Amino acid sequence: MSIALKDAVKIVADAVDAINKRFPIKWEDIANKPSTPDINISDYYTKEEVDALLKTSHQLTSPDGSIWVPSIDDNGTLIWKKEINNGGK
Repeated sequence: MSIALKDAVKIVADAVDAINKRFPIKWEDIANKPSTPDINISDYYTKEEVDALLKTSHQLTSPDGSIWVPSIDDNGTLIWKKEINNGGK
């Protein structure tokens, strides 16, 4: 997370805390509150399933038959590396 984003999150969290101290409201006391939806996590792919789909589908294959493997660096940049025939990079 970038420093600017961390600062923004802290500002918002501090503001919510200040408002809560000045106007204490308990969620339990609110009438006609919306229900919290249940999230079915079985509807989502796991990281392992996504990796397996990318590996088996070979969506990025060059004309010479080599496969390009995605990775994300520490800055969040997507990088594609050509996989050598023996499985190395």
